Order: sequence, then C-alpha cells, then structure tokens
Amino acid sequence: MTLRPLAEVSAADWFADDPAPAGLRARLGPSGFEAYVRVLHTAGADGDRFEGHLDAPLLAALVDDLALHTTTPHDCFFALWEGYGDIHGGEAAGFLTAFSGSPKWPGRIFTREKPAAPPPPAFPPHVMDGPLLTANGESHFLFAGALADAGRWGAASYGSGAPRDINSPNLMWPADHAWFVTTGVEGTWTGVGGSAALIASLLDDRRLETVRQRYDEQALR
Repeated sequence: MTLRPLAEVSAADWFADDPAPAGLRARLGPSGFEAYVRVLHTAGADGDRFEGHLDAPLLAALVDDLALHTTTPHDCFFALWEGYGDIHGGEAAGFLTAFSGSPKWPGRIFTREKPAAPPPPAFPPHVMDGPLLTANGESHFLFAGALADAGRWGAASYGSGAPRDINSPNLMWPADHAWFVTTGVEGTWTGVGGSAALIASLLDDRRLETVRQRYDEQALR
C-alpha cells in the first residue's frame, strides 16, 4: 500500500518544539532517547556516499529493525522535504524526462517536434497546496501509514514513460514515539534515536554500517 498524505501536521508537535539545539534536532532528532546512532549511507560507484537518501536495500534493513522496537508499526509518520524539484514537476523536473518515452517514428525525424508537456506535480493539488510541517528550518509534506510502506509515497508518474523515483523519508517516527529517524537533505548518514535495545540491534545488524553517536553538538563535528 501507499502512504496517505495528512491534511494537518499536529502529529509532529511533540518534537517540533523540542528544546534541544536546532543542529542536534536536524541531525539526530529530538532529545530524551536512551541512545543514538549514525547509519551511514550507501556509497555510489564513485565511492561517495548518497546525500540525503537511503537507497531501497538500506531503507528496508533499517525498517526491519525499527519494526521490532515499537508497539505501533502500522501507525507511523513520514515527512518528505518539499524542496525536491521532481515533486513539483514543471520545468524543475523537465530534464528528468527529456530523453524518456517511446522512440520517434523515422517519418517524423524531419518534422518539427511538438513541445512536450511539462511533468505534472507528484501529488494532487490538495496535497501540494496543503499544510506543511516546518521542522529544523525546513518544510515537509507529512504522510502516515505502516512502517513497511516507508518511501511508498503514491506519487504520480512523469506521464512520459518515466517512473517518478521520490526520495526516501527525511523524518520518520511511530505513533508511540519509541524512536525517531532523521535524514538531512545533504547528509551522508541518517540519525536514529531510540531505546538502548534498538540502538544495540542497529549496531549489530551486518546489513548496516553504523556508528554510535552522543547527543552532543560537539560530537557532530
């Protein structure tokens, strides 16, 4: 199933007003958890780690562990940064579909090509124009659903034969507030706060590359 967009964002009140310094909340989420960890992102072919994104295998592994440490795995929240160009469509996403679609018929090579319609927004107007969650100085769309559906935004295709590959969640948490996950837009690691048992399971999971993290601004440098 796909996640459902929310028409109001009060589910985020518990951490949006957390008294911790903004830098800590942006990288590790709210204060008060027993332990924290960095989950390092996958490295691409060039050796650089993905910025602001958990690829599918990494996200799936993380979700597996998180699901065992919440009483509400079917009732979770997911925030997606609204600044990604492919969400808004139009010229911001036009380059992504410039070479997609069916090949041209030979007979049309010598005719003037009709301009392609710009890609539509990823979500319907009531979502695109709806309320946004402001957290850590950035605006996000807020969705709800089962943890197992993390990243399944239900986004519309580009309409030109090219699927729309939306970013992984930038923020995730369950309704019981047992843990919190934050992936900065430009970060090469994802912060997780939760119980000591959760953090231990993440550190022991061989599918993940992890580093224990103190909830301390100095430790982020």
